[in-house]
Amino acid sequence: MSENAADIATRFLQAFWDGEPEQGLALCSDDALWTFQKSLRSPRFASIADAVEWLNQTLICQFDPDSGYTVDIHNAISEGEEAALEYTARGRTRRGELYENNYLVRFTVRDGRITSVRPYFDTHYVNERLVELPPLDPDF
Repeated sequence: MSENAADIATRFLQAFWDGEPEQGLALCSDDALWTFQKSLRSPRFASIADAVEWLNQTLICQFDPDSGYTVDIHNAISEGEEAALEYTARGRTRRGELYENNYLVRFTVRDGRITSVRPYFDTHYVNERLVELPPLDPDF
């Protein structure tokens, strides 16, 4: 039995959360694109590899290394080439603040490989709790 789009998307996210980006990247096409929300103060569009690197260097590193973070998947839906995963991430930041945010991530999967990742979440909260960057570039 072959995996559906939600199975592949779940494996990708699990590899990312487990700190194994190479395993997740192996599930992506060479030209896979990550689309960030404009208000996140990130690149707007990026290759999956660049997006994962940015996320690790900018957001994930802001969690307390002793406690890390947890992720609870609530729903995983697959229809043809499209998948949607809904989850909650929780943790403690390096500043000692509690973090809890809900996410919905849309994926496109073609021929068993992820070609597009489009996450939706409270970017204001992420910027407030995790991002330590200069003000938003007006050209975004």
